[in-house]
Parts: sequence; structure tokens; C-alpha cells
Amino acid sequence: MDASHLIHATGLVALSLNVRGLVGASDKSLRRSTGIASAIWALNNFLLGAHTAAALSMVSVGRQASAEATQHKTARMRLAAFVAMVAITLVASALTWNGWTTLCTGAGSLVGTWAMFYLRGMRLRLAMVLVAALWMYNAWFYDSWWQMFANLASGGAALFGAWRARWASSRSNAATAPLAAASTAACPSTAAASSAMKSCQPDAGPLPSAGAK
Repeated sequence: MDASHLIHATGLVALSLNVRGLVGASDKSLRRSTGIASAIWALNNFLLGAHTAAALSMVSVGRQASAEATQHKTARMRLAAFVAMVAITLVASALTWNGWTTLCTGAGSLVGTWAMFYLRGMRLRLAMVLVAALWMYNAWFYDSWWQMFANLASGGAALFGAWRARWASSRSNAATAPLAAASTAACPSTAAASSAMKSCQPDAGPLPSAGAK
């Protein structure tokens, strides 16, 4: 297969996975899909000669996996994994330094790392819009129309996913509000309930004195 055909094929598959993850409602699915896509983007960038982007794409694979693995761990464990991924990103950027392309893709990777570890729902997807914008410079520099289109599509998918996440959250809040109000109305406060119970108790009257027969 000609190298250009392989570049087109890997770009199409990676783009499909990115869009699928970004428009979905599940953060777990987003991390999984974009993690697989990052591995394919690494090959795509390697074929283009974009070594920094290829290295950082491979770092993204580990980032997605570690971010997902630490979602239900302690804050300290998540922080340790986050710091490790930031350090690996900086080292990979330094080893493959190529001026503005490295600066933009490195910044995009750092934003993506922070988002994957600490953001959810709408905010996670909005951060991915910024990531796509930062990676656009790499696509333009290497004259890769596939990556230009992919970044535009990924940014649009992330915006749609953010809107969908906000809509789902608003709908959920609207559905639970009447139930919460009904629960509050049906359950009086502890003080009111205690007062009501006391008012229902019969008055026992004064206790008899010690000399009473």
C-alpha cells in the first residue's frame, strides 16, 4: 500500500473514533475511543514526519488509560498519575523539539491531560475543543488536510457533545426538582415533628408529693 493511502486510511479511522467518543454521553467511552484514536494518530503523524505529534499521540494512549484507571482511586493516586503524565509529556516534547509545532502540540497535550484526569461532562468536552485548536497548527505546518479536517470535526463534535451533556444535566435536574419539593413538603422538620408529638401527649399533671397516701 502506498504511504499516502495509509495516511488517508489511518486518518479516517482515527477521526471516526474521535467523533464517536466526543459526541457520546459517556466519559468512559470518550477516554477509551480517543485513546485508541491516539494510537492511530501516532502512526498517521509518523508517516507525515511529525515526530513530536507522533510521540505525544503515543503519550496520549497512556494518559487515557491511566486517567480511566484512577477515576475511582484516591485523590493522591490520581495526582501522582497526573504529574507522571505531565512529566512524560514535557520530556517527549523536549526530545522532539521543533519550535512552534512542538509548543502548540505540547500545550494541547497538557490541556488534554488535565481535562482527562479532572474534568467531566460538558467541561471535559469544551477542553477538548481547545485541544483540537492547538493541534490545528501541527496539521497546517505539515500540510495535512486530513488532520485539518479531523481537528475541525473533532472540535465540532466536542461542542455538540458539550451541548448534549448540558442538556442532559438540565433535563435530569428538571426531573428531580418536583420529587425533591414533594419530599420536602411530605417530611416536616425535626423540630416541627418533635413539637407536634409533644402537643399530642396527655398532660400527666403534677407528681404526687412524698407525703401523699
